[in-house]
Amino acid sequence: MNKVTMADKVTQVFQPSEPPVHPQGKPVSQEVQPEVVQAQDQASIAEEVAEVPKPPRKGVLKKLIFFGLFFVILLIMLAFVATKLKPASQLLFGKKGEIVWWGMQHDKGVYSSIIEEFEKENPNIKIIYEKQSPRDYRERLTNSLASGKGPDVFEIHNSWLPMFKTELATLPTSVMGKEEFDKSFYPSIVANLTTEKGIVAMPLEYDALTLFINEDIFAASLQRPPETWDELKKLVDPREEKSLTIRERDGKIIQSGIALGETSNVDHWPEILALMMFQNRVNPSNPSGQKMADVLTFYTDFRRQNVWDDTLPASTTAFAQGKLAMYFGPTARAIDIAKNNPKLRFKTVRLPQLPKNTPSDPNYSYNTFWVQSVWERSSNKEAAWILLKFLAEKGSLQEINQNIKKHETLEKVYPRPEMNISLREDDILGSIIALGLESHSWYLADNTFDGNTGINSQLKAAFGGVVNEWSARSGEKALNVLQEEVQKILIQYGVSLR
Repeated sequence: MNKVTMADKVTQVFQPSEPPVHPQGKPVSQEVQPEVVQAQDQASIAEEVAEVPKPPRKGVLKKLIFFGLFFVILLIMLAFVATKLKPASQLLFGKKGEIVWWGMQHDKGVYSSIIEEFEKENPNIKIIYEKQSPRDYRERLTNSLASGKGPDVFEIHNSWLPMFKTELATLPTSVMGKEEFDKSFYPSIVANLTTEKGIVAMPLEYDALTLFINEDIFAASLQRPPETWDELKKLVDPREEKSLTIRERDGKIIQSGIALGETSNVDHWPEILALMMFQNRVNPSNPSGQKMADVLTFYTDFRRQNVWDDTLPASTTAFAQGKLAMYFGPTARAIDIAKNNPKLRFKTVRLPQLPKNTPSDPNYSYNTFWVQSVWERSSNKEAAWILLKFLAEKGSLQEINQNIKKHETLEKVYPRPEMNISLREDDILGSIIALGLESHSWYLADNTFDGNTGINSQLKAAFGGVVNEWSARSGEKALNVLQEEVQKILIQYGVSLR
């Protein structure tokens, strides 16, 4: 675009300012000839003069050398610019017609049948599904994409979008328009997966935080599940007559009513804290003020009242062992609980809410789920999006869910609200379906395998430090530090602070 201008400048700078000076000819004798020189002799003299070499004027040689060096440097610079500006199609990676798909949650058997159907309808496309280990998954994926190795399609957590924003391809309107996408999925999914540049992921399932209860403990105590936080706190208060928390005389906890108050052994405490912030109208990006202080005080009260302490097993394990009456976690943890104790009778109930001032006050839920994205530099971008749209269609989702139930015992909540009507009364999934339209999400999430430098891990460390040392006396100072750390992390990933 600037080639002509730059060349013109080169010509103007290095064009000689005066014509070259011709050297003197061969010296002619000073003796005066009495007669006119013969024509033949004059021709001989002219020939000799023409043969005399003409050395360059002083300084011209240096200019020519300098001009040559500059011209070489200019060519190198133009070549570099041309490389940077060459069409994106020349920078694409991967074998054309072969889509490599990295998944993390499910085995190949979950997708095999649906992949076969897709390949029959699209014989020019081959799908290679590779299940990845959760260990260091985010770092391995980041490094693989950075090195130009792909994969074409990859599974990421819904909170990871800022970490992969430069690698995420947008959904082409030729495959699925925004209006269709918006109408197809839960509002929180749509909001989460829509960025400034477009839609960057496709949901195949949905999950959210919920409250698990031990049915035998509740039946024995003749208690009903709590609907509000006040009811929950009263149920587990050791001072109450029918408390679900049972302690020995020395204060040792035999059975805890709820796993709250700590961070070291409370699985999914980041989601719990985020839920409390949303419910108390606190912006997680700006965790300050009295409302944030109230959230931290309420959460840590369960530690101070000795309802839960750091000597107990991890909350998921404690619940599976039958030593915990209530437990917070996403519905996916039901599989782990059932594996650890197949005889345990448990179900989930709706999340407790703050008391409502009016019946129209909203309920709150906090989601945490996995999605499928397409690599921006894949040579199969459009084909990959066609695959994901195919997988997200109703018939495909039903087939995938049947396979999940077959291989993993517990099916998933559909990302399409109308498909969950038949699951509303399910003992495990029904509780998050009931609040699906009132769900929120942020970057506080546990068990995402994003590594020490990931956005989840960094925010977890920032909030966790304050939770562990929280005291109302030093609250203002602690919140100032927390706010600064949180905003520093978000700015690092280009996340809005609003």
